Amino acid sequence: MRLEDKLYWGRFVGGILMGFLTALLRLYEPTIFVGIIIMAAVYVFSTIIIKGLLKEESRKQLGRKLYTSGAATYIVMWLIVLVITFNVLQAL
Repeated sequence: MRLEDKLYWGRFVGGILMGFLTALLRLYEPTIFVGIIIMAAVYVFSTIIIKGLLKEESRKQLGRKLYTSGAATYIVMWLIVLVITFNVLQAL
């Protein structure tokens, strides 16, 4: 599996985890903007960590994809899992 693929699927799983945690810990209170800010902060923080862990050669190979690969998937999965988890928790 290529490095870019690993990055993409890592962000896919990260979006799922963040959506679940946002709903479970009610990080959307008092407004959803708090949840959005936390979700974005986790994304930026994870990018910084990944950048620090990668070798210089890998960073150059990825280039801008280090920041953008999987970003939309991360956001969409966060939103889908947040809505589903929120509705399940409300039904209980």
